Amino acid sequence: MQINKFSNEELEIWLSLARALGPTKFFSVIRACGSLDGALKYLDGLTKNRKVYSIQDARKEINNARKIGAKIIPACDPDYPDILRNIPGCPSVITALGDMSLLSREIIAIIGGRNSSVSGRNFASKLALDLSEAGFIVVSGLARGIDTAANSVIYKNHPTIAVTASGIDVVYPRENSDLYKKITEDGGLVITELPFATKPKPQYFPQRNRIISGLSLGVTVIEASKSSGSLITANFALDQGREVFAVSGFPLDLRSSGSNYLIKNGAKLIESADDIIESIRFSLPPRQKSLFDVEHINQESGKQGKLQQAKSVTVNHINSVPIDIDELILTSGLPTNLALMALLELELESKIERSPGNKVSIIF
Repeated sequence: MQINKFSNEELEIWLSLARALGPTKFFSVIRACGSLDGALKYLDGLTKNRKVYSIQDARKEINNARKIGAKIIPACDPDYPDILRNIPGCPSVITALGDMSLLSREIIAIIGGRNSSVSGRNFASKLALDLSEAGFIVVSGLARGIDTAANSVIYKNHPTIAVTASGIDVVYPRENSDLYKKITEDGGLVITELPFATKPKPQYFPQRNRIISGLSLGVTVIEASKSSGSLITANFALDQGREVFAVSGFPLDLRSSGSNYLIKNGAKLIESADDIIESIRFSLPPRQKSLFDVEHINQESGKQGKLQQAKSVTVNHINSVPIDIDELILTSGLPTNLALMALLELELESKIERSPGNKVSIIF
């Protein structure tokens, strides 16, 4: 499957499968299927056994997004940012409202605590403005406190990106409704991976945080406590190979305990935008092999005889006790992609079933 523009029908298939499976399982399935026709066959198999997010649901979500001027972007679309596509567990789809060209620019994240001081918010605003004037795009999470101060650079006539933990049409917190409108109407961008009309929940914020760091060349933390979600974002940044910057604070101020902790553990202390600019290389990371360049999968598994043989080998390594799929692939000796294709076929034929923890077992 090459990276290209989707037809409406292809987008509906992709979105319905992505919503039905979630990003982790989705990518295993899409790699193994090797084509949208194969993915549709898999989705049809799912709908026979239980109610899942359907093609009709996808069509409704796409139409709702278009009504407000938003676009749903699958991870194999050229509008999807390369820097985000190549992080572990990248979103299978994002929904964007505003100027999508910002996703191809050099992006720096500024994040921090909701319970921030006036000084912290003022510094975040100045940092965002200075980075913007140096040609960077600032991304943050539209949360109260430091995030709001960083995203408010839009009021200084500089574009900014806000990543939300809700549907593209849901503004959270409510007091940022004017800021949201300013961002989307005056050259900025709001993005999310969540379905239309989704209300924010605690589990959605870490998902949002990995996107903030995934879009960025570096992440800057201002006034974050040790329990702040900003430290989660910093950990994502480290896992994704991003730079981590932090602003130090008074040792007895709990609002800065997390920021100080990051500095003690290797984050770069910054006092101005110049400190960030000097550390960032002015180019995106080298383009990596895409998850969706699966021509080699088709070459390996396209022959029906080879797939039938792989299914036979796979079944011989499965019994009634659930086995981890990675362990199964290792013990079978099959190429990973061929083994995944065999597992998909066996599941569609109701010969095996999946269980929590990425495990499979035989059906008697």
